[in-house]
Amino acid sequence: MKKILLTTTALTMVAGASFADVTISGSARFSVTMAPADAVNAASSTVQNRVRVNFKLTGGTDGGLKFGGGTRLQTAGGGGTGVQGASVFVSNGTMTLTVGNTSGAVGNTIGIYANGGCGFSATNAYGSYCANVIDQANSAFTGSSSGGAGPNNVRADFALGMATVSVSGGNGLDTEFAVSADLGSVALGVGVDAGAGADGGTFMTLGYNAGSVNLSLAAFNPKTGAQRYIVNATTAVGAGKIGMFIAKDTGGNRWGLNYGASLGGGASANVAIHNQTVAANGVRAGTTIVAGMTFGF
Repeated sequence: MKKILLTTTALTMVAGASFADVTISGSARFSVTMAPADAVNAASSTVQNRVRVNFKLTGGTDGGLKFGGGTRLQTAGGGGTGVQGASVFVSNGTMTLTVGNTSGAVGNTIGIYANGGCGFSATNAYGSYCANVIDQANSAFTGSSSGGAGPNNVRADFALGMATVSVSGGNGLDTEFAVSADLGSVALGVGVDAGAGADGGTFMTLGYNAGSVNLSLAAFNPKTGAQRYIVNATTAVGAGKIGMFIAKDTGGNRWGLNYGASLGGGASANVAIHNQTVAANGVRAGTTIVAGMTFGF
């Protein structure tokens, strides 16, 4: 992905700052979704597209503190234009404090957002056929908004060698705690959401890099309701990557298969097939097929 880096005399002359940068990057994607018929709707196809422009600001003090913030402009075909709520951070290298539109401690856990290699939908169904989160609706822990105000969250991350310890909370938000450890070929994560009922519980992630194949497991045991899980496997095939998953969550029993191939220059082509037993989160029961392209700038 190409990025535009702006460092001006005016920025670097900010009192007490040793450097300050503004980075602008972007992405675009389009897709066609072929949804199955159900009791209410006939089989149909839908075209979606989306463009994002990302703004990232970083700086540092003479004393060694790093600080920054970011936001993004997002627009989709047919409307849906929005500016992402901002987040701001400051770090001394060991502790990083992030405030604003940012995920909670659980969302910062390694492996929570592991996916099968696709990412080309402009709809909220992304988590369904890509298996990117343990719950299709991502409602069980605090997540950031990509195109709206988002939560007014406070998260502290502590870097302790190979491990990261995170704690978060805020006005009207659940208190969360998580620990992640990167052990080379093995990655572990445990997170706790103190919310009530189905919105609270314990998360566990496990990843293993076998070289030619990457395997991952994410599981959620809510305080009330059934346990949920997703198992992913990805491997390189030709110029791209194939991903497979099986899951049990709000869509019932689910499985998916997807493939993404790089075309060079920041472009890629993607296709996915997904099946679930229960209609949930904008995805009908049955088999859905999605194909599209992504572009990075």
